Amino acid sequence: MKKLIKIFIVVIGVLSFTACETDFNNINQPAEDQVLTTKAGLLGVSVGMSQHFATSTLAPIVEIPGLTTRELGNTLTYVTPGELVAGGTLLNSDNAGVTRLWSRLLRDKGMAESILANIDNVEMEPGTKAGLSAYAKWFKAMTLGYLIQNFEQAPINNDPNGASVFSTRAEVLSECISLLESAKADLASTTISAEFLAYLPNLDLQNVVNAFLARYNLFAGNYTAAIAAANAVNSSSMSEWWYDGVTSENPVWSFAVFNDPDTKPQDNFGLTGSYIPEAGDGRITFYLSPVDETETDFGFHDVDNAVGFFSTASTSIPIYLPGEMLLIKAEAYAMSNDLPNAVLNLNLVREKTNDVFGVNAALGPWTGNANSQTDIMDEIFKNRSIELFMSGMRFEDSRRIHPNLNIPANGDYFIERNRNYYPYPFNERENNPNIPADPSI
Repeated sequence: MKKLIKIFIVVIGVLSFTACETDFNNINQPAEDQVLTTKAGLLGVSVGMSQHFATSTLAPIVEIPGLTTRELGNTLTYVTPGELVAGGTLLNSDNAGVTRLWSRLLRDKGMAESILANIDNVEMEPGTKAGLSAYAKWFKAMTLGYLIQNFEQAPINNDPNGASVFSTRAEVLSECISLLESAKADLASTTISAEFLAYLPNLDLQNVVNAFLARYNLFAGNYTAAIAAANAVNSSSMSEWWYDGVTSENPVWSFAVFNDPDTKPQDNFGLTGSYIPEAGDGRITFYLSPVDETETDFGFHDVDNAVGFFSTASTSIPIYLPGEMLLIKAEAYAMSNDLPNAVLNLNLVREKTNDVFGVNAALGPWTGNANSQTDIMDEIFKNRSIELFMSGMRFEDSRRIHPNLNIPANGDYFIERNRNYYPYPFNERENNPNIPADPSI
Protein backbone atom coordinates (compact mmCIF):
# COMPACT_ATOMS: atom_id res chain seq x y z
CA MET A 1 0.00 0.00 0.00
CA LYS A 2 2.89 2.40 0.74
CA LYS A 3 4.24 1.66 -2.72
CA LEU A 4 0.83 2.41 -4.22
CA ILE A 5 0.66 5.71 -2.35
CA LYS A 6 4.07 6.69 -3.71
CA ILE A 7 2.97 5.81 -7.24
CA PHE A 8 -0.23 7.79 -6.71
CA ILE A 9 1.86 10.82 -5.70
CA VAL A 10 3.97 10.44 -8.84
CA VAL A 11 0.83 10.30 -11.00
CA ILE A 12 -0.64 13.39 -9.38
CA GLY A 13 2.71 15.10 -9.79
CA VAL A 14 2.65 14.34 -13.49
CA LEU A 15 -0.85 15.76 -13.70
CA SER A 16 -0.16 18.84 -11.57
CA PHE A 17 3.07 20.04 -13.12
CA THR A 18 2.27 19.65 -16.80
CA ALA A 19 3.31 22.94 -18.38
CA CYS A 20 0.76 22.88 -21.17
CA GLU A 21 -2.43 20.95 -20.53
CA THR A 22 -2.93 20.28 -24.23
CA ASP A 23 0.61 18.96 -24.70
CA PHE A 24 -0.17 15.25 -25.02
CA ASN A 25 3.49 14.33 -24.64
CA ASN A 26 3.47 15.83 -21.15
CA ILE A 27 0.30 13.96 -20.28
CA ASN A 28 1.44 10.49 -21.32
CA GLN A 29 5.20 10.15 -21.50
CA PRO A 30 6.28 10.73 -17.86
CA ALA A 31 3.70 8.23 -16.58
CA GLU A 32 4.87 5.59 -19.06
CA ASP A 33 8.51 6.16 -18.17
CA GLN A 34 8.05 6.17 -14.42
CA VAL A 35 5.20 3.95 -13.29
CA LEU A 36 3.62 1.85 -16.04
CA THR A 37 6.05 -1.04 -16.16
CA THR A 38 4.80 -2.91 -13.06
CA LYS A 39 1.48 -4.21 -11.78
CA ALA A 40 1.65 -1.86 -8.78
CA GLY A 41 2.34 1.01 -11.17
CA LEU A 42 -0.69 0.25 -13.35
CA LEU A 43 -2.94 -0.08 -10.32
CA GLY A 44 -1.52 3.14 -8.93
CA VAL A 45 -2.25 4.98 -12.17
CA SER A 46 -5.83 3.68 -12.11
CA VAL A 47 -6.27 5.06 -8.59
CA GLY A 48 -4.56 8.32 -9.55
CA MET A 49 -6.67 8.97 -12.64
CA SER A 50 -9.82 8.12 -10.67
CA GLN A 51 -8.91 10.56 -7.91
CA HIS A 52 -8.04 13.28 -10.41
CA PHE A 53 -11.32 12.82 -12.24
CA ALA A 54 -13.37 12.73 -9.03
CA THR A 55 -11.78 15.76 -7.40
CA SER A 56 -10.78 17.90 -10.40
CA THR A 57 -12.32 16.97 -13.76
CA LEU A 58 -15.84 16.51 -12.43
CA ALA A 59 -16.02 20.20 -11.46
CA PRO A 60 -15.97 21.66 -15.02
CA ILE A 61 -18.13 18.76 -16.28
CA VAL A 62 -20.89 20.08 -14.01
CA GLU A 63 -20.17 23.81 -13.87
CA ILE A 64 -19.37 24.79 -17.46
CA PRO A 65 -22.46 23.36 -19.25
CA GLY A 66 -24.48 24.12 -16.12
CA LEU A 67 -23.93 27.84 -16.74
CA THR A 68 -24.74 27.40 -20.44
CA THR A 69 -28.08 25.68 -19.75
CA ARG A 70 -29.31 27.81 -16.80
CA GLU A 71 -28.89 25.07 -14.21
CA LEU A 72 -26.49 27.44 -12.48
CA GLY A 73 -26.53 31.19 -11.95
CA ASN A 74 -23.45 33.40 -11.69
CA THR A 75 -23.68 35.77 -8.73
CA LEU A 76 -20.49 37.77 -9.40
CA THR A 77 -18.97 39.49 -12.43
CA TYR A 78 -15.95 37.34 -13.21
CA VAL A 79 -15.15 37.09 -16.94
CA THR A 80 -15.08 33.29 -17.25
CA PRO A 81 -18.60 32.52 -15.95
CA GLY A 82 -19.89 35.78 -17.43
CA GLU A 83 -18.99 34.65 -20.96
CA LEU A 84 -20.59 31.25 -20.35
CA VAL A 85 -23.92 32.62 -19.14
CA ALA A 86 -24.03 35.09 -22.07
CA GLY A 87 -23.12 32.46 -24.66
CA GLY A 88 -23.49 32.92 -28.39
CA THR A 89 -20.46 34.44 -30.10
CA LEU A 90 -19.63 36.27 -26.86
CA LEU A 91 -18.03 33.04 -25.60
CA ASN A 92 -14.36 33.18 -26.58
CA SER A 93 -12.02 30.29 -27.36
CA ASP A 94 -9.72 31.40 -24.55
CA ASN A 95 -12.45 31.03 -21.91
CA ALA A 96 -10.72 29.49 -18.92
CA GLY A 97 -13.71 27.30 -18.01
CA VAL A 98 -13.95 25.71 -21.46
CA THR A 99 -10.19 25.19 -21.44
CA ARG A 100 -10.37 23.43 -18.05
CA LEU A 101 -13.14 21.15 -19.28
CA TRP A 102 -11.24 20.19 -22.42
CA SER A 103 -7.77 19.77 -20.95
CA ARG A 104 -8.76 17.82 -17.84
CA LEU A 105 -10.80 15.34 -19.85
CA LEU A 106 -7.91 14.86 -22.29
CA ARG A 107 -5.53 14.42 -19.38
CA ASP A 108 -7.64 11.68 -17.78
CA LYS A 109 -8.25 10.02 -21.14
CA GLY A 110 -4.50 9.95 -21.72
CA MET A 111 -3.95 8.11 -18.46
CA ALA A 112 -6.52 5.46 -19.43
CA GLU A 113 -4.82 5.10 -22.80
CA SER A 114 -1.46 4.63 -21.06
CA ILE A 115 -2.86 1.76 -19.00
CA LEU A 116 -4.31 0.08 -22.08
CA ALA A 117 -1.04 0.51 -24.00
CA ASN A 118 1.01 -1.16 -21.26
CA ILE A 119 -1.23 -3.75 -19.63
CA ASP A 120 -0.25 -6.63 -21.92
CA ASN A 121 3.43 -6.11 -21.07
CA VAL A 122 2.99 -6.55 -17.32
CA GLU A 123 2.52 -9.88 -15.54
CA MET A 124 -0.49 -10.08 -13.23
CA GLU A 125 -3.29 -12.39 -12.13
CA PRO A 126 -5.93 -12.85 -14.89
CA GLY A 127 -8.71 -11.47 -12.66
CA THR A 128 -6.66 -8.36 -11.93
CA LYS A 129 -5.89 -7.86 -15.62
CA ALA A 130 -9.54 -8.31 -16.59
CA GLY A 131 -10.70 -5.77 -14.02
CA LEU A 132 -7.99 -3.24 -14.86
CA SER A 133 -8.55 -3.59 -18.60
CA ALA A 134 -12.32 -3.20 -18.29
CA TYR A 135 -11.92 -0.24 -15.96
CA ALA A 136 -9.51 1.59 -18.28
CA LYS A 137 -11.78 0.98 -21.29
CA TRP A 138 -14.79 2.30 -19.39
CA PHE A 139 -12.78 5.28 -18.19
CA LYS A 140 -11.65 6.16 -21.70
CA ALA A 141 -15.21 5.77 -23.00
CA MET A 142 -16.51 8.00 -20.21
CA THR A 143 -14.01 10.81 -20.85
CA LEU A 144 -14.63 10.59 -24.61
CA GLY A 145 -18.36 10.74 -23.92
CA TYR A 146 -18.08 13.90 -21.85
CA LEU A 147 -15.92 15.48 -24.55
CA ILE A 148 -18.48 14.80 -27.29
CA GLN A 149 -21.31 16.02 -25.05
CA ASN A 150 -19.67 19.45 -25.10
CA PHE A 151 -17.60 19.69 -28.30
CA GLU A 152 -18.61 19.07 -31.90
CA GLN A 153 -15.62 16.79 -32.55
CA ALA A 154 -12.98 15.19 -30.35
CA PRO A 155 -9.74 13.18 -30.67
CA ILE A 156 -10.35 9.49 -30.01
CA ASN A 157 -6.66 8.99 -29.21
CA ASN A 158 -4.17 11.39 -27.66
CA ASP A 159 -1.02 11.88 -29.73
CA PRO A 160 2.47 12.12 -28.17
CA ASN A 161 3.44 14.77 -30.72
CA GLY A 162 0.43 16.96 -30.01
CA ALA A 163 -1.18 16.31 -33.41
CA SER A 164 -4.27 14.31 -32.48
CA VAL A 165 -6.70 13.59 -35.28
CA PHE A 166 -10.26 14.73 -34.56
CA SER A 167 -13.27 12.49 -35.13
CA THR A 168 -16.94 13.26 -35.70
CA ARG A 169 -19.63 12.85 -33.07
CA ALA A 170 -20.85 9.62 -34.69
CA GLU A 171 -17.31 8.21 -34.76
CA VAL A 172 -16.64 9.13 -31.14
CA LEU A 173 -19.90 7.60 -29.91
CA SER A 174 -19.15 4.46 -31.93
CA GLU A 175 -15.75 4.23 -30.23
CA CYS A 176 -17.34 4.74 -26.79
CA ILE A 177 -19.72 1.86 -27.47
CA SER A 178 -16.92 -0.34 -28.84
CA LEU A 179 -14.77 0.29 -25.75
CA LEU A 180 -17.65 -0.55 -23.44
CA GLU A 181 -18.54 -3.73 -25.33
CA SER A 182 -14.90 -4.76 -25.06
CA ALA A 183 -14.94 -3.98 -21.32
CA LYS A 184 -18.09 -6.09 -21.00
CA ALA A 185 -16.31 -8.97 -22.72
CA ASP A 186 -13.37 -8.64 -20.31
CA LEU A 187 -15.73 -8.92 -17.36
CA ALA A 188 -17.53 -11.90 -18.87
CA SER A 189 -14.31 -13.79 -19.59
CA THR A 190 -12.75 -13.72 -16.12
CA THR A 191 -13.97 -13.04 -12.60
CA ILE A 192 -12.46 -9.82 -11.26
CA SER A 193 -9.87 -10.53 -8.58
CA ALA A 194 -10.14 -9.41 -4.98
CA GLU A 195 -6.81 -7.65 -5.55
CA PHE A 196 -8.33 -5.33 -8.15
CA LEU A 197 -11.51 -4.73 -6.16
CA ALA A 198 -9.46 -3.66 -3.14
CA TYR A 199 -8.13 -0.69 -5.10
CA LEU A 200 -11.50 0.54 -6.42
CA PRO A 201 -14.06 -0.58 -3.82
CA ASN A 202 -16.85 1.91 -4.58
CA LEU A 203 -17.53 0.69 -8.09
CA ASP A 204 -19.87 -1.98 -9.43
CA LEU A 205 -18.07 -2.17 -12.76
CA GLN A 206 -20.47 -4.48 -14.55
CA ASN A 207 -23.45 -2.23 -13.84
CA VAL A 208 -21.44 0.90 -14.64
CA VAL A 209 -20.45 -0.50 -18.05
CA ASN A 210 -24.06 -1.36 -18.87
CA ALA A 211 -25.28 2.05 -17.69
CA PHE A 212 -22.84 3.88 -19.95
CA LEU A 213 -23.66 1.53 -22.83
CA ALA A 214 -27.29 2.55 -22.38
CA ARG A 215 -26.31 6.24 -22.32
CA TYR A 216 -24.13 6.25 -25.42
CA ASN A 217 -26.39 3.99 -27.44
CA LEU A 218 -29.21 6.45 -26.74
CA PHE A 219 -27.05 9.37 -27.86
CA ALA A 220 -26.12 7.43 -31.02
CA GLY A 221 -29.74 6.63 -31.83
CA ASN A 222 -29.31 2.89 -31.22
CA TYR A 223 -32.60 2.61 -29.35
CA THR A 224 -32.97 -1.17 -29.14
CA ALA A 225 -29.41 -1.50 -27.79
CA ALA A 226 -30.01 1.37 -25.34
CA ILE A 227 -33.09 -0.36 -23.91
CA ALA A 228 -31.29 -3.70 -23.61
CA ALA A 229 -28.33 -2.14 -21.80
CA ALA A 230 -30.58 -0.14 -19.45
CA ASN A 231 -32.52 -3.31 -18.64
CA ALA A 232 -29.24 -5.01 -17.68
CA VAL A 233 -28.53 -2.43 -14.94
CA ASN A 234 -29.47 -3.42 -11.40
CA SER A 235 -31.47 -0.49 -9.97
CA SER A 236 -30.20 -1.30 -6.46
CA SER A 237 -26.53 -1.04 -7.42
CA MET A 238 -24.57 1.96 -6.14
CA SER A 239 -21.35 3.22 -7.74
CA GLU A 240 -19.99 6.50 -6.43
CA TRP A 241 -17.11 8.94 -6.37
CA TRP A 242 -16.16 9.06 -2.68
CA TYR A 243 -14.57 11.91 -0.71
CA ASP A 244 -13.22 12.09 2.83
CA GLY A 245 -13.62 15.88 3.11
CA VAL A 246 -9.96 16.36 4.09
CA THR A 247 -7.54 14.93 1.53
CA SER A 248 -10.29 14.81 -1.10
CA GLU A 249 -13.29 17.13 -1.34
CA ASN A 250 -16.52 17.00 -3.29
CA PRO A 251 -15.62 19.32 -6.21
CA VAL A 252 -19.16 20.58 -6.79
CA TRP A 253 -19.47 21.50 -3.11
CA SER A 254 -16.17 23.36 -3.53
CA PHE A 255 -17.41 25.66 -6.32
CA ALA A 256 -21.16 25.83 -5.64
CA VAL A 257 -21.55 25.68 -1.85
CA PHE A 258 -18.37 26.45 0.07
CA ASN A 259 -17.46 29.94 1.22
CA ASP A 260 -20.19 32.10 -0.39
CA PRO A 261 -19.68 30.82 -3.97
CA ASP A 262 -20.12 32.83 -7.15
CA THR A 263 -21.98 29.93 -8.82
CA LYS A 264 -25.26 28.63 -7.36
CA PRO A 265 -28.22 26.61 -8.66
CA GLN A 266 -30.97 28.63 -10.26
CA ASP A 267 -34.44 28.49 -8.74
CA ASN A 268 -36.69 25.76 -10.24
CA PHE A 269 -33.58 23.99 -11.57
CA GLY A 270 -33.30 26.84 -14.11
CA LEU A 271 -36.48 25.63 -15.82
CA THR A 272 -39.21 27.95 -17.02
CA GLY A 273 -42.75 27.83 -18.40
CA SER A 274 -44.24 24.35 -18.75
CA TYR A 275 -40.97 22.81 -17.54
CA ILE A 276 -41.20 24.27 -14.02
CA PRO A 277 -41.34 21.34 -11.57
CA GLU A 278 -44.71 20.43 -10.12
CA ALA A 279 -45.57 21.32 -6.54
CA GLY A 280 -44.75 18.41 -4.27
CA ASP A 281 -41.99 17.00 -6.48
CA GLY A 282 -39.67 15.45 -3.89
CA ARG A 283 -36.62 16.13 -6.04
CA ILE A 284 -36.95 19.85 -5.33
CA THR A 285 -36.10 19.51 -1.65
CA PHE A 286 -33.56 16.78 -2.41
CA TYR A 287 -31.44 19.05 -4.61
CA LEU A 288 -32.34 22.61 -3.58
CA SER A 289 -32.55 24.61 -0.38
CA PRO A 290 -34.40 27.91 -0.90
CA VAL A 291 -32.64 31.15 -0.08
CA ASP A 292 -33.63 34.80 -0.65
CA GLU A 293 -30.92 35.64 -3.18
CA THR A 294 -30.96 37.01 -6.72
CA GLU A 295 -28.04 37.37 -9.09
CA THR A 296 -28.12 40.92 -10.43
CA ASP A 297 -25.83 41.02 -13.46
CA PHE A 298 -26.94 38.13 -15.69
CA GLY A 299 -30.73 38.16 -15.95
CA PHE A 300 -31.80 38.70 -12.33
CA HIS A 301 -32.36 34.99 -11.73
CA ASP A 302 -33.25 33.77 -8.26
CA VAL A 303 -30.74 31.24 -6.94
CA ASP A 304 -30.89 28.56 -4.26
CA ASN A 305 -28.38 26.63 -2.18
CA ALA A 306 -27.24 23.25 -3.48
CA VAL A 307 -27.86 20.24 -1.26
CA GLY A 308 -28.34 16.56 -2.18
CA PHE A 309 -25.11 15.14 -3.55
CA PHE A 310 -23.32 18.44 -2.93
CA SER A 311 -24.18 19.18 0.70
CA THR A 312 -20.74 18.74 2.26
CA ALA A 313 -17.09 18.28 1.38
CA SER A 314 -17.41 14.54 2.03
CA THR A 315 -20.74 13.83 0.30
CA SER A 316 -20.31 11.14 -2.37
CA ILE A 317 -21.50 11.69 -5.97
CA PRO A 318 -23.12 8.87 -7.97
CA ILE A 319 -21.34 7.81 -11.15
CA TYR A 320 -24.81 7.35 -12.67
CA LEU A 321 -28.36 7.37 -11.30
CA PRO A 322 -30.92 4.54 -11.61
CA GLY A 323 -33.49 7.10 -12.77
CA GLU A 324 -31.37 7.79 -15.84
CA MET A 325 -31.90 4.19 -16.97
CA LEU A 326 -35.68 4.59 -16.79
CA LEU A 327 -35.50 7.87 -18.70
CA ILE A 328 -33.21 6.31 -21.32
CA LYS A 329 -35.83 3.62 -21.88
CA ALA A 330 -38.63 6.19 -21.98
CA GLU A 331 -36.80 8.21 -24.65
CA ALA A 332 -35.73 5.18 -26.67
CA TYR A 333 -39.30 3.88 -26.73
CA ALA A 334 -40.65 7.32 -27.62
CA MET A 335 -38.17 7.72 -30.48
CA SER A 336 -39.12 4.22 -31.67
CA ASN A 337 -42.81 5.28 -31.68
CA ASP A 338 -43.67 2.87 -28.88
CA LEU A 339 -45.49 5.58 -26.94
CA PRO A 340 -47.22 3.34 -24.34
CA ASN A 341 -43.89 1.94 -23.14
CA ALA A 342 -42.40 5.43 -23.20
CA VAL A 343 -45.11 6.71 -20.86
CA LEU A 344 -44.83 3.60 -18.68
CA ASN A 345 -41.13 4.25 -18.02
CA LEU A 346 -41.69 7.98 -17.64
CA ASN A 347 -44.25 7.27 -14.94
CA LEU A 348 -41.84 4.92 -13.18
CA VAL A 349 -39.59 7.96 -12.70
CA ARG A 350 -42.41 10.28 -11.68
CA GLU A 351 -43.89 7.81 -9.17
CA LYS A 352 -40.59 6.52 -7.77
CA THR A 353 -40.37 6.40 -3.96
CA ASN A 354 -37.61 3.83 -3.38
CA ASP A 355 -34.60 5.21 -5.23
CA VAL A 356 -31.38 3.79 -3.79
CA PHE A 357 -29.88 7.30 -3.67
CA GLY A 358 -33.06 8.98 -2.40
CA VAL A 359 -33.91 10.84 -5.64
CA ASN A 360 -37.68 10.37 -5.47
CA ALA A 361 -40.26 12.56 -7.20
CA ALA A 362 -43.17 10.71 -5.52
CA LEU A 363 -45.62 12.27 -7.99
CA GLY A 364 -48.69 10.85 -9.67
CA PRO A 365 -48.69 9.56 -13.26
CA TRP A 366 -48.27 12.01 -16.10
CA THR A 367 -51.55 13.51 -17.31
CA GLY A 368 -50.30 14.91 -20.63
CA ASN A 369 -51.11 13.76 -24.17
CA ALA A 370 -49.89 10.16 -24.29
CA ASN A 371 -50.49 10.08 -28.06
CA SER A 372 -48.04 12.92 -28.81
CA GLN A 373 -44.39 12.01 -29.26
CA THR A 374 -43.47 15.69 -28.93
CA ASP A 375 -45.29 16.11 -25.63
CA ILE A 376 -43.78 12.91 -24.25
CA MET A 377 -40.28 14.00 -25.25
CA ASP A 378 -40.82 17.39 -23.59
CA GLU A 379 -41.86 15.64 -20.38
CA ILE A 380 -38.79 13.41 -20.64
CA PHE A 381 -36.61 16.50 -21.02
CA LYS A 382 -38.24 18.07 -17.97
CA ASN A 383 -37.67 14.97 -15.88
CA ARG A 384 -34.10 14.50 -17.07
CA SER A 385 -33.43 18.13 -16.13
CA ILE A 386 -34.71 17.52 -12.60
CA GLU A 387 -33.68 13.89 -11.97
CA LEU A 388 -30.14 14.36 -13.33
CA PHE A 389 -29.64 17.89 -11.98
CA MET A 390 -26.04 19.11 -11.92
CA SER A 391 -24.71 15.96 -13.54
CA GLY A 392 -23.35 17.55 -16.72
CA MET A 393 -26.12 16.06 -18.85
CA ARG A 394 -28.47 18.93 -19.70
CA PHE A 395 -26.37 20.48 -22.49
CA GLU A 396 -26.47 17.18 -24.37
CA ASP A 397 -30.14 16.63 -23.51
CA SER A 398 -31.24 20.05 -24.71
CA ARG A 399 -29.37 19.76 -28.00
CA ARG A 400 -30.63 16.21 -28.62
CA ILE A 401 -34.28 16.71 -27.64
CA HIS A 402 -34.63 20.31 -28.85
CA PRO A 403 -32.21 20.44 -31.81
CA ASN A 404 -33.93 23.33 -33.59
CA LEU A 405 -33.68 25.88 -30.79
CA ASN A 406 -32.99 29.32 -32.29
CA ILE A 407 -29.93 30.59 -30.41
CA PRO A 408 -29.11 34.31 -30.83
CA ALA A 409 -25.51 35.12 -31.73
CA ASN A 410 -25.34 38.04 -29.31
CA GLY A 411 -26.06 35.96 -26.23
CA ASP A 412 -29.14 35.35 -24.12
CA TYR A 413 -29.65 35.01 -20.35
CA PHE A 414 -32.96 33.15 -20.53
CA ILE A 415 -32.89 30.71 -23.45
CA GLU A 416 -32.76 26.96 -22.64
CA ARG A 417 -29.16 26.78 -23.89
CA ASN A 418 -27.06 29.58 -25.35
CA ARG A 419 -24.68 27.44 -27.45
CA ASN A 420 -24.84 24.19 -29.40
CA TYR A 421 -21.17 23.31 -28.83
CA TYR A 422 -18.19 25.04 -27.29
CA PRO A 423 -15.32 26.55 -29.29
CA TYR A 424 -12.07 24.60 -29.09
CA PRO A 425 -9.60 26.10 -26.62
CA PHE A 426 -7.11 28.61 -28.00
CA ASN A 427 -4.14 26.62 -26.69
CA GLU A 428 -5.32 23.53 -28.55
CA ARG A 429 -5.57 25.50 -31.78
CA GLU A 430 -2.06 26.86 -31.30
CA ASN A 431 -0.57 23.40 -30.72
CA ASN A 432 -2.52 21.04 -32.97
CA PRO A 433 -2.58 21.50 -36.76
CA ASN A 434 -5.49 19.04 -37.08
CA ILE A 435 -8.02 21.01 -35.08
CA PRO A 436 -11.28 21.68 -36.97
CA ALA A 437 -13.00 25.04 -37.29
CA ASP A 438 -15.02 26.24 -34.32
CA PRO A 439 -18.79 25.81 -34.50
CA SER A 440 -20.58 29.09 -35.21
CA ILE A 441 -22.70 28.75 -32.05
